[in-house]
Amino acid sequence: MLSWLGVTQARLFKCDFCGREVPRVRRIALDRGYDRLGQRHAVRYACDACSRSKEAERVHPVDASPKPL
Repeated sequence: MLSWLGVTQARLFKCDFCGREVPRVRRIALDRGYDRLGQRHAVRYACDACSRSKEAERVHPVDASPKPL
């Protein structure tokens, strides 16, 4: 959150897949049977909807639901 003169504004990020501006994006780069860390590729970030869609297309989807730390 950014604050200026007492006005709080959430920082928005742009989804690299659909182009929407959202408060949170994610990137899955490493999972069982999926490794993007050792390959040259364009780093792209996805909104929740695009991330879920991409995971559903993968053979071994991961649980990307937000969980508290």
